[in-house]
Amino acid sequence: MPFARILRSSALMGGAQVVTLATGFVRTKIVALLIGPSGVGLVGVLTAFNGNITALAGWGLGTSGVRTIAGSSNEEKAGKIAAVRRFGALLSWLGLLAMVLLFWPIGWVTFKGSDYSAELFIAGMAIPLAIATSMWSALLQAHGQLKTLAKSQVISALIGLLVGLPLIYYFGSKGVAGSILLAAAVPAFITWRAARRYCPPSAMTASPQDIKPLIQLGGALMIVGLSAQVSAYVIRLVIIRHEGLAAAGYYQAAFAIAGSLPGFVFMAMSADFFPRIAAAKDEIEAQYLTEKQIQAGLLLALPFLVALLTMGKLCIRLLYANTFDASIPLLTWMIWGVFLRLISWPIGYWMLARGSSSTVIVVEIVGNIILVLMPIVLMPFYGLAGAATGFFLSYVCYTIIMMIVSFRRSGHWLGRQTLAWFTAAAIILGLSQWLTVWLDGLYWGLIPSLIVTAGCAWLYFHTLRQAKELPLD
Repeated sequence: MPFARILRSSALMGGAQVVTLATGFVRTKIVALLIGPSGVGLVGVLTAFNGNITALAGWGLGTSGVRTIAGSSNEEKAGKIAAVRRFGALLSWLGLLAMVLLFWPIGWVTFKGSDYSAELFIAGMAIPLAIATSMWSALLQAHGQLKTLAKSQVISALIGLLVGLPLIYYFGSKGVAGSILLAAAVPAFITWRAARRYCPPSAMTASPQDIKPLIQLGGALMIVGLSAQVSAYVIRLVIIRHEGLAAAGYYQAAFAIAGSLPGFVFMAMSADFFPRIAAAKDEIEAQYLTEKQIQAGLLLALPFLVALLTMGKLCIRLLYANTFDASIPLLTWMIWGVFLRLISWPIGYWMLARGSSSTVIVVEIVGNIILVLMPIVLMPFYGLAGAATGFFLSYVCYTIIMMIVSFRRSGHWLGRQTLAWFTAAAIILGLSQWLTVWLDGLYWGLIPSLIVTAGCAWLYFHTLRQAKELPLD
């Protein structure tokens, strides 16, 4: 039953994430066609800038709020919810202040001038909205309102796309920044409305005792999130300095495709798996849920990874333009790096929900240092391809570190069944790549993609049918 529930929730949140990603790719394709690789590179820089400030000012509230509310008793919930609301409002204002203070100096360092300062400011106005959205989403997640959250994401993505495209067409780079702001404003409004409906404000006031855990856990999460965002920003800065803004656009295109299309699995982890594992009654149940999440992630993401690996050229040209062919060799390395995330990220969520904050901070900082050092070391020898190779190698190191830390804490390695699932998925992915690498053309990858999709779909529905035949827990 838990495995079936994980599959259902992953598919639910995954469907919403696919719509969100599809609208994002449409927006990026318009940027690629109208502005070119430099425009896509600018999107990456603006996104990274917003991500850095949001990670700093957001204080990990989207995750700490879920853990705090989901792990509390019914008597404590009202106070916890009030604390999340109050703390979220404060952090949103701090995010706006941080953006106003930092957009100009960061723009000067990144672009060696103030050419794109206006774009950074416009896009940066999305930061307080993103923080507020994380607060309201945390309330919905903690209350199990996944359908509501998924519906909000779909509606937000579609409205943001329809209104944002004219901005890009008429205003160029400033329109790109405006579309990023709009893409944050719409979900902020919709999740606010949904949170007021399902988790209405009460007369309960937030006590210092309820806010203190948010500050403590959030501090650890802030450091983790900020280190990830800073590493992503530094990598793009290194690429810009070595190869130029257009090269950053090629890297951004490959990174977006490799990480985003199977990203619905990771979205499902944060939406359903994290509150579930935070509420687990003991470590045995937590480890069991973690292994089932790894298996579910492999099952759901494998068809997407196979399709991307075997039809990367088609994806690049379809989602961007023919001028982005330089992204194609980068995509393969990144897909294999994302494949390793299917093991490392569930373990990371388990550590976040059940482990010590200091351990999480050390592991994540070490992982992000490796992520930055790899392209710095490899790019002088291999150019832009070195950055993509470094992405893969850094996740090899990160996965090994996570498994060692997990073993030291629990005394157990991953179970045989989970390792068998991972090995089988790796073999399928490797064989699919090997079968199509010798065949010239854009569409040969359809054959292994359809075969793998059919096999995974059969196993998915077979699991759900078995779950229906079992008595309820």
